[in-house]
Amino acid sequence: MSFCLLLLSVFLTFGLFFLTSAINGLYTKIRLSFIFSLVANAALIFVYNEVFSFFDALNSTSARFFWLGDVLGLSALMVYWKSTGKLDFSELSSINNAIRLKGISRNNKIISIAAIVFFILPLLFLAIYSPPNNFDAHSYHLNRILYWINNGNLDHFPTVHIQQLYLNVFAEYIVLDTVLLSGSDYFAGLVQFGSFLGSLAGISLLAKRFGLKQNGQLLSIIFLLTLPIGIFESTSAQVDYVACFFFIVFVNSGFDLLEKKSWLTLVIMLLSLSFGGFTKYTVFIFAIPFTVFFALRILLQYGFLYAAKVLVLALVILAFTFTPFFYRNYQLFGNVMSPPENSTLFAEKIPVDKHSVTFAISGIVKNIGLHLGLPSTGFNEFLTSKILNFHNAIDVEIDDLALRLDPFSVRYSVHEDMVPNTIHLWLMLLATIALLFVKGARNFKWFWLFSILGFVLFCSLLKFQLWSTRTHMPFFAMGAILIAYVYTQVLKWKTVYLIIPLMLISTVFVVGNPNKALIPIGYFTKKALAHIPVGFCVTDSLQAKNYEASLGTYYNFPGKDNCHTLKQLPGYKERVKIFDIFEKAGYYDDDKSATVFGTSKTKAYFLSHLENYYGFEPLLQYISGDNKNIGVLFKRGNGFYHYWSAVATKLKDPGQMEYIRYMREFTKLKNAQKDFCYDYVLCDDATLLKEFVPENNIAEIHQTSLFYLVKLKNKSCERLLY
Repeated sequence: MSFCLLLLSVFLTFGLFFLTSAINGLYTKIRLSFIFSLVANAALIFVYNEVFSFFDALNSTSARFFWLGDVLGLSALMVYWKSTGKLDFSELSSINNAIRLKGISRNNKIISIAAIVFFILPLLFLAIYSPPNNFDAHSYHLNRILYWINNGNLDHFPTVHIQQLYLNVFAEYIVLDTVLLSGSDYFAGLVQFGSFLGSLAGISLLAKRFGLKQNGQLLSIIFLLTLPIGIFESTSAQVDYVACFFFIVFVNSGFDLLEKKSWLTLVIMLLSLSFGGFTKYTVFIFAIPFTVFFALRILLQYGFLYAAKVLVLALVILAFTFTPFFYRNYQLFGNVMSPPENSTLFAEKIPVDKHSVTFAISGIVKNIGLHLGLPSTGFNEFLTSKILNFHNAIDVEIDDLALRLDPFSVRYSVHEDMVPNTIHLWLMLLATIALLFVKGARNFKWFWLFSILGFVLFCSLLKFQLWSTRTHMPFFAMGAILIAYVYTQVLKWKTVYLIIPLMLISTVFVVGNPNKALIPIGYFTKKALAHIPVGFCVTDSLQAKNYEASLGTYYNFPGKDNCHTLKQLPGYKERVKIFDIFEKAGYYDDDKSATVFGTSKTKAYFLSHLENYYGFEPLLQYISGDNKNIGVLFKRGNGFYHYWSAVATKLKDPGQMEYIRYMREFTKLKNAQKDFCYDYVLCDDATLLKEFVPENNIAEIHQTSLFYLVKLKNKSCERLLY
């Protein structure tokens, strides 16, 4: 399989770093070599994508030749260096000692094996076996990859979901190559999973840099390993663990550079910062305090000339990374970052619109509030009211539109995009208080201060969003060092007393991710708590009568728009009876079968947004024939990757999907000039359909609650511009 070329490239690069490194310590050398190989291959991916995009040659053939050439080149280099005596392959035998965990204490061996068995292996399985089903990934992360492959380039394209264009793209660059080489999205989840492993390696090296021994390094790994949002991110097709990985490598390499001058370390450091920011701009915000510190230390420690060289190299790498992307943005938007506010293409503004100390405090409190929720509505409402009172006391409107994108509330949601890190946050808060009373530890206190300042800047500069728990990951990664340092260096407690509870609690998130559950924990939790819906909707009249006969005492019948609301929340025993009624009626069938084993591949793509599945799946039977294109006529700004994937699971050779309705501003793009002719039209609005598709060209039309599918008599190449 061609995808193996990418894995071989990582393996060979790892071997080169490992065999040429003069670093003492087997485990340190392995971790550094792994991190360096990931960054080096990320750079190669960037070069391939941009160069071949320039020639409209981004395709499976060019990808195979490029990565085959890379593997052959690395192999030839290793053979040549071996012949010259520069490499001694016998050193690779020492890796066997690492595989056997030689030199690690008995307790730490048990913990390491448990981490592999109950965390890393199940997450690896999910990253490969479960199709990517995150809603944001479908909306733009993977949707843009479909366009890049169809167009053969990375240039902008006509769309109704503008975030597909200007939001940062580097993680998708990496996913793109996995798709080109494998011909599918089977390995898309490995990008975040690889970043997850790289982050564990990087965070333990950073812990070692602050004097933590074996126990402390392992604790830092377990803290990050058990982070709920990290567990969910490690198997998704999102981008946040990729960003977190590059941030960790930047910080670790920066401290490494201050310890010993090295051009290799410097390049890795600067590439990581650039690629991290190219993945998600928030990395630059978290990195600001560390960047200032590294810059001052380099100037004072190595002199002006070396500092100037570092600055020039940093600017060159940033320009190398961002110039092609900024140029594409400028061509379309007249702005290098995003569509200006006064333009027709403007979608959203994420930076806050006003600044002050009290506004910054508001942002900090609300972002911390994202991690304070518990599975208790009463507690969450109580905490929300207290935070509201606090805002009234400092005279800041809690939901000021200048400071937020989403209304604030404390809640507990086991959602792949927004699960809170409640226990981990409390541990960090307690450790911070403990650190204040520690005498000395000057260097570590500066490190933690820089980490806090990065979080403060994030909360002060960006509008509040309910989805920010995943963008907080760089801060929690630094928190892993804090916990390990305070626990082992200050309190000197046995790490096993913290590691075991963290692993036991977080195992639930490994097996119970609603998007890709190994066990239907959601169903079992609802059953144990007798969790009943506060409202439910029924369109079938016979089923509605049956529900009314058995649940009329508890719910309002008839309900508005066939939806029936709970009259009042009954006690536990009554809820158990109500739950049983719903269960016998099949209400919880989706919860019961919502595992990677009990769900069809088509449905698995939709597990985070099942309403789209029920609105589209009935139409699949009417789509037939290989290489039949579908024109997407959407009024709403939605992505369509999940719909295309559903078609791809049915047909051996699915055609392409593209938007056929978009703003006139896109017509100047090179990719808008390419022909796209289609056999079907998928539409989400009846008025649009009537306006655009001629009746005399309609062979069939099928309708569901969400969509209209039109089969055309004759292929059409028309567009609807507005």
